[in-house]
Amino acid sequence: MTSLIALPMITLLTGLALAIPRLTPPTVPFGVRVAAVRAKDPAILRVRQTYMFRVAVAAMIALVVCLVAYDNVIVAGIFANALIAIHGVIYALANRQLRAIKRQEWWQAEHRYGVTTDITFRTDPVRVPVLWLSPAVVVLLATMLLGRWDLVIPMAAMTVLMPLLVRVLMRARPVLDAAQPVGSSRRYRTYLRGTARMMLLMVAAVNLVVLLTTTPGWEIVSGVVMTAFLIGLVVWMVRVGHAGHRLRKLPGEEDEDTGLTQRDDDKHWYMGGTLYANRQDRAVLVHHRVGMSWTLNMAHPVTWTLLAALALLVALAGFGVIDLPARGEGF
Repeated sequence: MTSLIALPMITLLTGLALAIPRLTPPTVPFGVRVAAVRAKDPAILRVRQTYMFRVAVAAMIALVVCLVAYDNVIVAGIFANALIAIHGVIYALANRQLRAIKRQEWWQAEHRYGVTTDITFRTDPVRVPVLWLSPAVVVLLATMLLGRWDLVIPMAAMTVLMPLLVRVLMRARPVLDAAQPVGSSRRYRTYLRGTARMMLLMVAAVNLVVLLTTTPGWEIVSGVVMTAFLIGLVVWMVRVGHAGHRLRKLPGEEDEDTGLTQRDDDKHWYMGGTLYANRQDRAVLVHHRVGMSWTLNMAHPVTWTLLAALALLVALAGFGVIDLPARGEGF
């Protein structure tokens, strides 16, 4: 076995890093809020080019390490995984550079800012598409018929808990654009429907991969299943974009413009737009500015309670007061 087995991971991570600027809305480049008229500003283009160059350099260095450490799989593997942290640093540098430009040129004083809301997300929220959980239930029943009871409980737990998580996320504060309230609301609702379906399909994929991985002779098939799901997930992400901003606009939405720019709340976002903290915000869950996921409002008392409970659980387990499942149990 050679270090070249790390090349697929390096290729995947580099591809994702290069795609991130394309997946985020043009009004939130590198997690920084800008007006639509600034989306193609030369300064933003320079920051994007610098980001792309740094990612490419990191990829070349990773490739050289794999070639030099040809017989050392561990070294190559560690460096390949370190690319995640390296890409994070590169992104954070781009965020910091763009924030500095925005502050120096006083972009935030050029436009009228506002917010929009859509109460239908409360009165008529996106429903959990329970039928899309059917594949996961089928895998669970097949596991029971095969007598793999060591896998049934964790599979059942995931099958039951994921719809609950989906329901919570569907009721989080929507990501809307004050400049295009009608179009952004429709696209975000479509995005939520797709997100819910992908999350429920993920349960089936994970359950099936676990079953196949623990079944002698089917390990390769499990890799094919997970690869197929990940490819489908990436294709879907590219199609919809962050919060659905890449979805096609319907007739009448192309010219929608209220003259407002979405409220500038950069001061509440940290670590390149991945960490949110706002004491005045009553929302517990907010959508990330980067990627297609949600994050907790780190300044909310509910978040403090959850983190304190988690810390207490870890402490009790560390001191042997409670027993957590050991490696190999269940999964």
